[in-house]
Amino acid sequence: MVMNRQVAEQLAEACRILGAWDMTHGAEGHVSYWDGESDSILIRGKGADQLGVRYTRTSDIVEVDFDSNTLEGGRAGVRSPSESFLHTWIFRQNPEIRSVVHMHPRHAMLLTICEKEIFPMHGRVYQGAKLAVDGIDTYPTSITIHDHDKGERFAHFMGKKKVALMRGHGITVVGTSIEDATVRALELNELLKITYEAYLLGDPKPLPEGDIEYLRSEHQPDRPRGAAGGEKGMLANYRYYAMMSGEMEVPVD
Repeated sequence: MVMNRQVAEQLAEACRILGAWDMTHGAEGHVSYWDGESDSILIRGKGADQLGVRYTRTSDIVEVDFDSNTLEGGRAGVRSPSESFLHTWIFRQNPEIRSVVHMHPRHAMLLTICEKEIFPMHGRVYQGAKLAVDGIDTYPTSITIHDHDKGERFAHFMGKKKVALMRGHGITVVGTSIEDATVRALELNELLKITYEAYLLGDPKPLPEGDIEYLRSEHQPDRPRGAAGGEKGMLANYRYYAMMSGEMEVPVD
């Protein structure tokens, strides 16, 4: 893959948005992109010259092969992250995926450390509810995915699911675009925060079965009223997160 500056800029922007929403600690975490054909991916790099995720620059994006070797980088002090194997093995297993987000949100760590179940407990007004309908699995180890064996094991664990928790570690989320994966990660984090607060208040209960079935079956790519559905709705949410993060100005009428 020839380093595509536009994609690199999109990845850097996604990292800054996720950082602004406190999706990770300091410099930890990365977002990647694969075009579906190349033997390499683009990913947020790590190294002596990196800044925090919140301050990711386009030159922090590196090209990495499927053996986690750095092929091209924007700056000398940035290289392939050790957990590139997490990304490349997910792409290997799911060629329809274009972007992977791996972050370390605080509430994901707390809930998995305490082995609290994640289930649909609120309506679809919070989009993350749909992610919990079929359950959200937790990978049983906190060890970083830093080689082929661990990458393959994790990709097999995740399978065709769009999100996964990692015990005492963080989350991994996939999408059909950088925007799709970013929004899904933020929606998952909102679900985790509500879940955490519900456990603090008492003994949360799942939604009624009828509500859960509705969430499971609902598919409206373009609603006739209200908020847009499908990809249009996802992109509208991305713009909201981008504007709240200072990455986009409010349009002038």
